[in-house]
Parts: sequence; structure tokens; C-alpha cells
Amino acid sequence: MESLNKHFSVLAKAAFQRHGFASEQLAAQWAVIVGPELAKATSPEKIKWPQTAQSQSQKLGGTLVIRAQAGRALDVHYEITRIIEKVNQFLGYGAISAVKVLATADVPPPPTPAKRPPRPETLAAWGQEMGGIEDDELKAALARLGAELSPKGPTHSPFSTGEIRGFDHPPTSSRKFT
Repeated sequence: MESLNKHFSVLAKAAFQRHGFASEQLAAQWAVIVGPELAKATSPEKIKWPQTAQSQSQKLGGTLVIRAQAGRALDVHYEITRIIEKVNQFLGYGAISAVKVLATADVPPPPTPAKRPPRPETLAAWGQEMGGIEDDELKAALARLGAELSPKGPTHSPFSTGEIRGFDHPPTSSRKFT
């Protein structure tokens, strides 16, 4: 039994060449070429070759067209020099001389990390902190909020927004104003 992966390059070669890709590996290895962070927000669409490059065996002076998430297009624009360098390094010669960035909404957004539910002991500590509240639903909601903002539980450090304990008088500035 043969794997489809073995025949993929033969099947897809015509489609990739229609979009100007000399090698289907450019699209397949995009994350390796530009790095995982940039690959999450971009995808190569095609390479536009100048009219003089059609007859050359190693085409030169192409413009790589990249789709980028609308909010990240400016970031990608700042990385154009590095993208050209990395793509040319991957291809083994100076095939790309320019990059055109298309801002679009159809590049899938990067995956968001899954949230961990708060630990039961943290929720209990925040629940005790809300002792003066009668409404159980409100108390539970505030405990969840507190656990989200401070996963280690309530704190009474001088840097918290709560009551400052351990000071006989409020701190003053060391500057002398006259």
C-alpha cells in the first residue's frame, strides 16, 4: 500500500506552478522558513515573476505575495527584509526581490491557549474573603473574578488594593518640600 504523501508533489506541482511557486516546498515549509510566530499570521499566496524571468531556469526578481491577518500586516511589513532573506536562503538563490503584503481577514488567527479552571482552594480563599456579602451568586462570581486576577489567592501586601496593615501612620515621601 502506497502513501498519498509520496505522490503529493506530482499531483500538486501544476497547481503550485500556476501560482508562481517554483517549488511546492515553499508553501509546505512556510513555518520552517519564516518561523512559527510569523507563520501563524501569514501564508504565501503566489510569486509574481517579471516577464524576463519566464525563460530562465532559475527565475530571479520575483515578488512574493503574502496574505497576513489585518491586525498583523504592519508587523509583517517590518519583517519584509528578513522574509526575503529567509525565502532566498531556502530556495538557494536570489529568487525573491520584493514582498507584497495583503491584509486580509481569512488567515486563521493563532490558537488561544486553553484556560485552566481556578483551583478549588483559591476559590475557597476568595469565598472567605467575601464573607460580608449575603448574595451567594454574587459571592461566587466575585470569588471567580478574584481567582482570575490573583490565582494564588487573596493577599494583604502593602501593594494590594486592599487595606494596608502594619503601618502606625501612612508612609510619607522622603523629599522635603519647602
